[in-house]
Amino acid sequence: MLNGIAVDTHCKRIANRLGLSNEKEPSKIEQDLLKMFDPSDYKDINHLFIWHGRYTCKARNPLCNECTVKHLCSEYKKNF
Repeated sequence: MLNGIAVDTHCKRIANRLGLSNEKEPSKIEQDLLKMFDPSDYKDINHLFIWHGRYTCKARNPLCNECTVKHLCSEYKKNF
């Protein structure tokens, strides 16, 4: 079992857009995420965020209308 969640650029963007964290520093974002997820899921969180960030919630052109979690997204609620 992992003790943490890797926070890369995709993870940072997704966490901020979904409203899971308002922090900018990866270590602070990680602390916010650690409070939300079960430790048994830590190993999957970064991969899920990467895939979502690469294929749906892209940095420059997010596909919000195709997003399966837009109902949870504070960015979507603010802009649509």
